[in-house]
Amino acid sequence: MSDASTPTAGPRRMRFRDGGWLIAVTVLVCLSLIAWAFAGVLRGHRPKGDGHSIESYGFDLTALRADGGALVASGNPRDFLQALDAPRTIAGFEMLEYNAKRRDKYVVTDDRVIGVVVNGKARAYPVQVLNVHEVVNDTLGDVPIAVTFSPLCDAAVAFDRRVDGRELQFGVSGLLLDSNLVMYDRSEVPSLWSQLGMRAIAGPAAGRDERLVPLPGVQACTWKHWLATHPDTDVILPGEQDTRRIKNTSYSRYLLSGRLDFPVARWHEPGDMAAKTPVIMLRRGDAWTEILLADAAKGMPPFELGDAMVEVDAQASPASVLFRTRDGSPLITVPCLHFARFAFHQPPPATR
Repeated sequence: MSDASTPTAGPRRMRFRDGGWLIAVTVLVCLSLIAWAFAGVLRGHRPKGDGHSIESYGFDLTALRADGGALVASGNPRDFLQALDAPRTIAGFEMLEYNAKRRDKYVVTDDRVIGVVVNGKARAYPVQVLNVHEVVNDTLGDVPIAVTFSPLCDAAVAFDRRVDGRELQFGVSGLLLDSNLVMYDRSEVPSLWSQLGMRAIAGPAAGRDERLVPLPGVQACTWKHWLATHPDTDVILPGEQDTRRIKNTSYSRYLLSGRLDFPVARWHEPGDMAAKTPVIMLRRGDAWTEILLADAAKGMPPFELGDAMVEVDAQASPASVLFRTRDGSPLITVPCLHFARFAFHQPPPATR
């Protein structure tokens, strides 16, 4: 039996030297994170767009030209993906040495790139970088260009950024038209632009019915294929904050699935071709056709399109195809998925 005169031990107080400092530091870190999270709002930098209502994105929709397509919010605010401006580059032949100094290799043999040639100057834009930016504002061959990529429909188009005497800079709007990238120009009153529609769809530029001029010769292929056919090419480098985002961003599972996560108003599944079948749309003047990537990668003879003979340089595994006219005349090539081609370019041509 304990002695009643012996004082009982009360709850022990944690002293600073016993670990109270750890609690204090934790509280300070939490407060700092909260302050950081609200700093943008307090400075008036709150992102535009609630992810649901297209009106919340702050664009002028009075001259909307969706042409029956489904214009929806992507779930992300405006500029959630930041366009990459004036990217750094290195010569293609330096890539092996560049990778030798890195723990994580940047661009290797079978990686996909979007190859662009302007005024004889070739440049590769790795798809892994385009996935996390979607728009690259660049200058190539002394021409201001925008290289755009829409991962949800695997579509690549490069444009001249000079429109009606103005040199535009583009950003990612956070909106989609028929599951395809919608850009905006960084003007005082911005307009919305459809990547595959290749035109302004809202804002002042839509009121003037302005169009984007696609660059010829844009190719989706492997890095090995592009470097072999364009040995003087350079390649863009990722932005400073891109490494982790690139590692955490992949659309492979989505592209292999049969589902479309966003509405596509101008689509029904015709014939036996699945929505996400990879295709290449080729255009020469007013003549155009759609070619299955899988068929082209097996090799195919030259064919006539408009007033030109088109030749195919193919590699089967992994599938990689380059198209060019026999006489070197311009040829518009747009790699994408079949549903996106169908939604933006009807009626469907005879598929090769």
